[in-house]
Amino acid sequence: MGQSRFIWGWAALMLLCAWRIDAAELPNDPMEPIASARGALAGPLSGAIVVSRDLDGIRRAYVDGVGLRMRGPFPQPAAQSRLQRKLWGWPDDLPYELYTLERVNLPDAIKVLVIVPARDTPVMRKTWDREEAGPYALGFPLLDVDTVDRRMIGLGLRRTLPAVNHYELQLRDGTPYPITEASYEIPDATRLVLLSRGGGLPQNGSVDATNGLGGPAYSSLIVEDAAAMEDFFCNVLDFERRTSRDWTIFAPRFRYVTLHARGARTGNLGLVEYAPADRKPGTGIAPRPPNRGIAAWSFPVRSLATVLARADKRGVTIQSTPVVIDDPRFGRVRIASVLAPNGLLVEVYERR
Repeated sequence: MGQSRFIWGWAALMLLCAWRIDAAELPNDPMEPIASARGALAGPLSGAIVVSRDLDGIRRAYVDGVGLRMRGPFPQPAAQSRLQRKLWGWPDDLPYELYTLERVNLPDAIKVLVIVPARDTPVMRKTWDREEAGPYALGFPLLDVDTVDRRMIGLGLRRTLPAVNHYELQLRDGTPYPITEASYEIPDATRLVLLSRGGGLPQNGSVDATNGLGGPAYSSLIVEDAAAMEDFFCNVLDFERRTSRDWTIFAPRFRYVTLHARGARTGNLGLVEYAPADRKPGTGIAPRPPNRGIAAWSFPVRSLATVLARADKRGVTIQSTPVVIDDPRFGRVRIASVLAPNGLLVEVYERR
């Protein structure tokens, strides 16, 4: 994320998504679960949708770069396509192809659905700058960032900083631990982030022991109202906030919030918020299909009825009521979609 150290917002950590928890009860490692998964309404982030016209660029970054498997294009029966268009708010007159990206040996890695529209659609972000609001990145836990970085550069991908970044974060007791991180500019003004935690700590997602590659295990957004996003995910989907840190030295400073499904050790959400004076003008393009970029997040839930009732009570826009489809990532699911406070499409599904 940069060359400076995050500083804990200790006071903010006392209130975690509607649960008041004594600091002494929090796990020392901020990536560890706070609440049990028992009874949780939603699981961790399990899917993402990327809309892009640059399939070769997507393949170079995600397949050649970090070793995901791409499949597709998938056949789209007319009945299935009608339901998908409803789910995504996709125009009737815009054909598309579907591909998937997945980490073959890690079932808990985020599965990506790539939608390739038949003609250009608006791009959500106009730059790769962090200060511009919009869907930002998919993140990959690795054992050896430097080795993968050399491969990424060899593929012609542009690193966002001159060198791989090495910095320190802190456990809750103040003990420092090392982070190695690198990010790259990929199609549609989004980023791909590599990250490794040192100091003997577990990575922030599962890693394949045979090759040291993991993820995607998290995704991040640049938002203008992190509190509203946190309220949505915590009170509609039962997520918990595990970190809220101010980056106070790197300019401009920003707040970074991580949200996790209860009991989960992967599939977390990162929310980055800058002060209004430090933000760069965005495109105003809605962060959802058919617009290009990271267009949706997908979550398994125990009860669609409960999720939609909670969403309705909080005035959340429901894009699609439940439909049954054969999703190329998850198989046969009963799935609905809603809009997060920043306009991001959020899919919620029950397995059939």
